[in-house]
Amino acid sequence: MDNCRPSDAQSDKEGSGSGAAPGIFACCRGFVTRTFMDLLSVDECRKTEVRDDITLGSTPKATYYLLLSISVLIAGFGVLTNSPAVVIGAMLVSPLMTPIFGISLGLVRGDIALLRKAFVAEFGGVLIAVGVAAILGMFPFAQEVTPEMLSRTSPTLLDLLVAALAGVAGCLAMIDARISPVLPGIAMATALTPPLAVSGLCLAFGAYEGAWGAFLLFFANFLAILAVSALLFIVAGFVSREEMGSGMAVFKRFLAPAIGLILVTILLTNALVGIIAKNETTKAIKRVLEKELSSERGACVENVIYDNKGLNVNVLAYVTTPRVLSPKKIKEMQSILDKKLDARANLIMRCFITKDISSTGSTSGIVARNLDGEFISSNLHPNVKRIQIAEQVLREMLESYKGLYLDLDHLNLVQLPNGAVVVASIQSGRTLTPREVSRFEKAIQERLGDEKVRLLIRSDDLTDVSSKGRVLYGKAHFGGLSKEEKATGEVLERQMRNEIRGIKNMFAPNVDAVPKGDAWSVRAEVVGPRVLRPDEVRLMENRVGKSTGKKVDLHVWSRVELVVTGTDYIPVENFIKEQVDKN
Repeated sequence: MDNCRPSDAQSDKEGSGSGAAPGIFACCRGFVTRTFMDLLSVDECRKTEVRDDITLGSTPKATYYLLLSISVLIAGFGVLTNSPAVVIGAMLVSPLMTPIFGISLGLVRGDIALLRKAFVAEFGGVLIAVGVAAILGMFPFAQEVTPEMLSRTSPTLLDLLVAALAGVAGCLAMIDARISPVLPGIAMATALTPPLAVSGLCLAFGAYEGAWGAFLLFFANFLAILAVSALLFIVAGFVSREEMGSGMAVFKRFLAPAIGLILVTILLTNALVGIIAKNETTKAIKRVLEKELSSERGACVENVIYDNKGLNVNVLAYVTTPRVLSPKKIKEMQSILDKKLDARANLIMRCFITKDISSTGSTSGIVARNLDGEFISSNLHPNVKRIQIAEQVLREMLESYKGLYLDLDHLNLVQLPNGAVVVASIQSGRTLTPREVSRFEKAIQERLGDEKVRLLIRSDDLTDVSSKGRVLYGKAHFGGLSKEEKATGEVLERQMRNEIRGIKNMFAPNVDAVPKGDAWSVRAEVVGPRVLRPDEVRLMENRVGKSTGKKVDLHVWSRVELVVTGTDYIPVENFIKEQVDKN
């Protein structure tokens, strides 16, 4: 080998002096040459050592099957708990790869004894692995399908190619002592045990198609490793021409594996083509949904799955949205999918309620991060932008609004022939006045630069109720009143309630009294068949004031609201209470 070094250096020097392209070609040629020289230069001592290791690892012993069973159980728990780390641990423990090398070496050399032992070890182990996993699947905790399971039930040609590359690496690691430490990593790449575990679990779950798919993945890995390792054993000189025998003998020995590899390749290629077609259909469905949801503020399609059932296509779309989409919107999208797919679509939108909030309110601009780690913004629909600006204006104004609790829930944009209408749902303690709405409307028009935009406030009146009753004065329920003030307030409330009851068919379900300066402010909710007159309110103020020695300022919230029976008037709250108590 020392004699080769000057010539290599010389060739490199010559190549480098003739331009970049010849230099690169010379390097590649040198790399390939050195690789084959390494394979051809394996000494007999190493060959004997490798044969002995393969023979020992291919011998079916109790410890072999025990280790395999442990590996399958670890893999089973890994896929059931959806833990990639546990699955990797199972790959490292698995002893299944060495018998494949044994079968390969036995076929190449015509070693029937080795071939028999390795075959029994491999496929006896397969039966045990599937059986152990099936038993595991019968336990009650093993009933949930996980992504780790699903990923191994639909193999493609790509899995076969990965197995082939892993087989090359594994065989090289077995042949060359210098790279044998990477064998654990190669064991992870081949992934022989997890497919068998998934196959057994699928059998226990009654998912026979999934069981076949998982076993097909294992079988593809097996055949790929078998083929590439046989080729490398021949190239590396692990078999002489006398051991190989005639060409017809080699053909007969490899006929069955070759046929199996061809059939598996066809099946996996067809599966890959099917997956590519399915991915294209999925993308088409997602594009349609994204286009139709572009006008829905804050809605984003996260994932789409579908399956074909004859002329019907069942579509399940996962969508993040600030509110549940309407059935009408779903029907519209479903009709578009019918035309796009040329089939009858059955669309189900699984809505995950989310809301993106910025410093100015909710937003829909930032939707994801790209591969460079940068935030990317979607091209928002013009109506979505208008809603965002309108919401920003309203939130800015409501934050500075004094004298009333206002909370903006959500906004919609309704397109009318004479212009757009912003519909804002607001929770408030009272109904907003037209003047207030007009002020909000002008601010939105100025920000949008559109005088035709109108504002509609949809008020959701809030009713605050504590254990004491309806909250008319928050301080009377939760305020820091002294014991004396609390006692005085209770007296005033009781006497005012009695005064109201003294008026025929008048009731006071809720009364709150709080001190304000040198007087007491009393708010009373009064229900009855009529509205109290100012003179009646003034009379009650004077009576309660003289009785308690306090200055009383009474405000009556008068409501004509009673349940009328054939004999009597009943306050609504009392009627509801009676019904609740009965039930």
